[in-house]
Amino acid sequence: MRGRRRLELLEGSAVAACVALAVPIVGRLRTQPLDLATSFLVGLAVLAGYLAADLVSGLVHWFCDRFFEEDTPLIGRVLIQPFREHHRDPRAMTRHGFLELTGNSCLGLAPVLFLVVRWPAGTFLDALVLAFGVGVVATNLLHKWAHAVEAPAAVRWLQRQRLVLAPEGHAVHHRAGFGGAYCVTTGWMNPVTDRLGIFAGLGRALAALGVPRTTSDV
Repeated sequence: MRGRRRLELLEGSAVAACVALAVPIVGRLRTQPLDLATSFLVGLAVLAGYLAADLVSGLVHWFCDRFFEEDTPLIGRVLIQPFREHHRDPRAMTRHGFLELTGNSCLGLAPVLFLVVRWPAGTFLDALVLAFGVGVVATNLLHKWAHAVEAPAAVRWLQRQRLVLAPEGHAVHHRAGFGGAYCVTTGWMNPVTDRLGIFAGLGRALAALGVPRTTSDV
């Protein structure tokens, strides 16, 4: 119980830090002119950030499915275990609270936001990182709703439009023996990563470097 409370404190602090770091980035974007060129630049950056969030969700998902174990020091309990639990019980995450679903994502995101706040690099990067951050934080919530028996009405509409991860698109990941469709923010990057064999190639490279593959059946 005490360990869970410490983890909740860490997760809550990470979420609060990300919100606080996002504020100055939003503030800088609000000072930009609303002309056509800037609007196009911001729109392009938002799309790129959203795609990047989907790709990173797939990279993390794939890595945690395929490498290390739940008892691996440091990362086992915090990072690997939730992914293995998800394969044993795909709907377990629908019973998790907000902090449990977003805390880990915010722990990884906070340093990125800090660097952008500390060393600004222009409107495009601000918009890209902000969109990336929103996508990263939302990923586990969207993943949860893809497994939920009943998702909120607005989320169901977004799923139907394929703007977020759709249940039927994600279901293929859980088919026995299927090693693909790892991206779980929108799933847009899955055709690219699967057809090009990106994760398979990375797996061979990491195995050649001696990174231990999992013995779990996922």
